Amino acid sequence: MSNLKKTRDDKLKLDVVIGRNMRREREFRKLTREDFAKILGLTTSHLGLIERGERGATGVTLDRVSRALGISIDSLFSETGRAAFAREKQDAEAIARKKITTLLVAFTKQELVFLSHVIKGMFAARNADELENMLDEN
Repeated sequence: MSNLKKTRDDKLKLDVVIGRNMRREREFRKLTREDFAKILGLTTSHLGLIERGERGATGVTLDRVSRALGISIDSLFSETGRAAFAREKQDAEAIARKKITTLLVAFTKQELVFLSHVIKGMFAARNADELENMLDEN
């Protein structure tokens, strides 16, 4: 009987660790709970329960979280949250890149195709400006 209780206590502790790490990673990317819940396909209240460790996350949810945040699933299990603290030292550009990557997970295939055309256009415009600047210097 005591082994069963220990297992339940360990699970509850793990739920708290996972929830804390999820919240740290979400907040690090400046995502609201509402936006992140949409990305994961959860309700805001369900995500809140998971982040507070009051409810465990399923394997499917953990997979979605890791993909959306661009982290490994095992980093969610770290009691020290070492991975999250190390990322806090990244520069603004790296943070912006991670936020964009996180947001891309929620896009449909059509939206991604459209966005790729927009980005290609931005690159073409930037390269044209750079070429023009180089020609002006000579």
